[in-house]
Amino acid sequence: MTIRRLGDTIFLEGVCAVEDAEVLLQQLQAGADLIDWSGCTHLHAACFQLLLAMRVPMSGTPMNPELARWLAPILHSAELSVRDVAVADTETLCEMEP
Repeated sequence: MTIRRLGDTIFLEGVCAVEDAEVLLQQLQAGADLIDWSGCTHLHAACFQLLLAMRVPMSGTPMNPELARWLAPILHSAELSVRDVAVADTETLCEMEP
């Protein structure tokens, strides 16, 4: 099993596929308050979206260097708030000349 819970911590291990998103949601709704993803080698987008939405503190660095490089800064960011995301979506990134 790629998602297991020990106490208040959820451990993501190996390949966390789309089928694991439901289990992850159930564990988060049951009151888990920490995610340890140091054993994670793949994180399906559905699981990633749950982690973003629930904003549970993340522990460790995933085994997969791509996850560590691209997703860890997003999930470990304590400064990112829902308001910051909404503002970023409305900012003009560039303007085209006529």
